[in-house]
Amino acid sequence: MAFGKKQRPAEPGRTGFGVGVQVVVRLDRGNYPDSHAPDPSGVIVAGGDMEGAALYAPVTLREAVWVVQFDEPFYGLDGSGPHESARVTQSHLEAAPEA
Repeated sequence: MAFGKKQRPAEPGRTGFGVGVQVVVRLDRGNYPDSHAPDPSGVIVAGGDMEGAALYAPVTLREAVWVVQFDEPFYGLDGSGPHESARVTQSHLEAAPEA
């Protein structure tokens, strides 16, 4: 982080996402089109920064990033893991259907 440059946390009220929201992480299968691994689900446990690195991709636009704690340990499409949590860009999140 550069000196004098402040990172702002994501704003839950404006995004529809926030701490405690159940989500499904929609994985980018561009490099793994034949993967049958399910998209992981979990709960947002913290607001992330508006820039930086996230699950599988650097954030190139000013997009909200959330810290998601997975319901079950998650193995990435590339075989990495198990991951208990990850920083995920908001564009890869979808609110989980109500049970």
